[in-house]
Amino acid sequence: MRLAFDTFVLDLDQRRLLKDGVDVHLQPKAFELLRVLVEARPKALSKQEILDAVWPGVFVGENNLATVVRDLRTALDDDAQTPHYIRTAYGYGYAFAAAAATVGAPLTPLPSAWRLIHDHREIVLIEGRTILGRAGPDVVVFDAPTVSRHHAAIEIRGDHATIEDLGSKNGTRIGSAEVTGAAQLADGAEIRLGSVLLVLRRRRDAATTDTV
Repeated sequence: MRLAFDTFVLDLDQRRLLKDGVDVHLQPKAFELLRVLVEARPKALSKQEILDAVWPGVFVGENNLATVVRDLRTALDDDAQTPHYIRTAYGYGYAFAAAAATVGAPLTPLPSAWRLIHDHREIVLIEGRTILGRAGPDVVVFDAPTVSRHHAAIEIRGDHATIEDLGSKNGTRIGSAEVTGAAQLADGAEIRLGSVLLVLRRRRDAATTDTV
């Protein structure tokens, strides 16, 4: 599903937020918060309802929610005092304040020059964001018990590649270094999702095995 509001498009299937066709980077929890509020619009959700939806099964305080709200407002260039998108329901919670409409079919992803090698499998990465994990729609699946459902995300922008852990249980590593934010990737980088080893390669020929 794709939802448009003002100059933004929220692609829920591809987990992308675009402004004027350009990707807006959102931390995973900020994306989840935006999804929850947009899907509930125009209803205001209580803080507890939001905490249960964005952090299922995890106890976190309202300070965590306030931080994610602030990050989301920054990404949307929204003002807490005169909000266009994220409205505070004082003493209660938050609501999505803008009109949103369903738009056409999902964007067709473009293949990039970057590949992930796993055992004898070669996976062509798309331009933009790719989710790596154990299950879910539009996820590159690695069926291993140490891999979380949505484990990590790789972002491809031409010659540049980064990876970000999505709050996985067993962590994401480049070599022996743990990934704690958006980390740069180079050709030949060894990536570990839990115990699963992947190798990133950049190539120019069009030979592929799996395209995602």
